[in-house]
Amino acid sequence: MNVNAVTARQRVRSLSGIAAATAIFLALTGCGSVGSKSSEEKLGYTPKVQEIQTSKDQVNEISSRILDWMGVKGKLTESGAAATICEAIDPDFKEYYLIHHPWSVYGLKVDSFQQAMENLREELPKHGWKITRDGHTDSIARNPEITAVDEKSHHIVTIEWTKNRSNPKQILFVNVNSRCYRAPEGTDISKER
Repeated sequence: MNVNAVTARQRVRSLSGIAAATAIFLALTGCGSVGSKSSEEKLGYTPKVQEIQTSKDQVNEISSRILDWMGVKGKLTESGAAATICEAIDPDFKEYYLIHHPWSVYGLKVDSFQQAMENLREELPKHGWKITRDGHTDSIARNPEITAVDEKSHHIVTIEWTKNRSNPKQILFVNVNSRCYRAPEGTDISKER
């Protein structure tokens, strides 16, 4: 049983009827203030209120800049940024969202993959990104991977060079993610996926 629920039951013994039942329900579901944290406390920041399309445009622009910084020419997967669940505070996707943009570059000359990773190591810090990880994935393949955070906007990018895989074709996988945002009042975010 949830410890917060037990504590809530002890606190509401003096309450009667509906008030007591409501307090216990809120504690059990994590929706009440008893033993629960605010959105800001869970995230460590206050989510900015922003239109979903504006957030998508920002992430698409970041992806475009990252491609430029790679300094290589290849084929790209065709996908755009999309709104997704901010799991930490809104698993029902009602009010809060984050933007996720997975894409990849492939069809490069073999030596271009290494060059793209080297270019990113140089260009990301020049443009306000802090590299927080530069090593290998935790997978069996141990592919090279760079993770960086934009120190102003707090967007996160992860680039994985899948050179050690069963399929002989190498690929640069890129994932760009935003922080959680709060949709403007009246927005039906379920239509924005």
